Amino acid sequence: MLEQLSDVARSVKDLLDSRGDDPAFADRLDESLPALRAAAEAGDISAQNVLGGVLLDVEEDPSAAATWFERTAGRGSAVGRRSLGFLYANGLGVVQDLERAESLFRAAAEAGDGYAQFNLAQLWWGKGDVRTVASLLRSAAEGGLDEAYTPLGDLLVATGQDAEAMRWYLAAIGAGDADVVHEAIEVAKRLTDSQIHRAGEQAGRPSETEAMIGTVRTYR
Repeated sequence: MLEQLSDVARSVKDLLDSRGDDPAFADRLDESLPALRAAAEAGDISAQNVLGGVLLDVEEDPSAAATWFERTAGRGSAVGRRSLGFLYANGLGVVQDLERAESLFRAAAEAGDGYAQFNLAQLWWGKGDVRTVASLLRSAAEGGLDEAYTPLGDLLVATGQDAEAMRWYLAAIGAGDADVVHEAIEVAKRLTDSQIHRAGEQAGRPSETEAMIGTVRTYR
């Protein structure tokens, strides 16, 4: 479930999302920060989370970011819990604590946060129950988190679920992951055209599906 953003938080988040395409990003962010900080200090939880993101990703001050994420996590924010969990998992601005990271990721994942589901799956990869890890990745992927597509496909291949894996590999290719193409071709060789078509329909990637079918036909 997505947390609602206030107007000021949404404005700065949209600015952050367009960072790579906006040559005036730094100036626009400087103009926006006073209002964002004022909203955060007034108790706007979404502004506090976005400010934490600015401090972490732009100003590279994880200690200051942790202060804001501690506040929002304490107020039950899934974004705050997930973000604070990331800091604890990586020892950024705080002393590394994988147990606390796991607890924070779990709480945020149970609230439906896709990034938390992905991070918890990564933390449990190779350690936890395979079905639980796959379930977390599937929830994140079905929620539209691109980063979950390829690892979910890899896990499904490892457990003999090639047809479902193809769905997520095609989704990953469509999202721009060129590194997965070779593995996807190897899986596609083991599938029929109809199975690949079905996977492509589930992924919503018709052009990638036709290209994959055309490629594997050369091996048959």
